[in-house]
Amino acid sequence: MSNIAVGKTLIFLVGILISMILLVLIFEKPQGKVYDCGMAEWHPDIPAYVKEECRRLRQEEWKREQDANHSKKTFRT
Repeated sequence: MSNIAVGKTLIFLVGILISMILLVLIFEKPQGKVYDCGMAEWHPDIPAYVKEECRRLRQEEWKREQDANHSKKTFRT
């Protein structure tokens, strides 16, 4: 291989490497926070609005479970 071909190949590979590094650095990461509702009631760093939402979700889940259990316990003749 001639020196010109080696130089062009090296420039091409360096360009690909720089492009990949820039893609990783610039790539936008998802924003937001995820809270564990199991810790919502006792953890001091969880905001009040998250605690309220967790309570609402637990209440909805409890109602679904009660409705499912009620339908299993009823008998039709």
